[in-house]
Amino acid sequence: MDTETSVPAAHEARPLLVAYDIADDRRRNRLHRLLRGFGEPLQKSVFICWVDRARRTRLERLLADFAAATHKGAERIECIQAAGLAPPRDGTWVVE
Repeated sequence: MDTETSVPAAHEARPLLVAYDIADDRRRNRLHRLLRGFGEPLQKSVFICWVDRARRTRLERLLADFAAATHKGAERIECIQAAGLAPPRDGTWVVE
């Protein structure tokens, strides 16, 4: 498995939900590709990312840089620490 997209060890990984609403197709596709490096899409504009502290810091920095870039129109990007989720087992997400 690609190390950039692999899930960190269960004791280190914490689920982070990232949701976005971006009108511009090019920027939306760019953010989608960025998030694919950290997690999996649950819906078109919602990702779940299993990140340890270092990967979360990197993701938050990349999202801040992305949001700071000049763009037209309104957009919203939200990161939410997700409680009650267990890491995927055999490709199946477990919500407790």
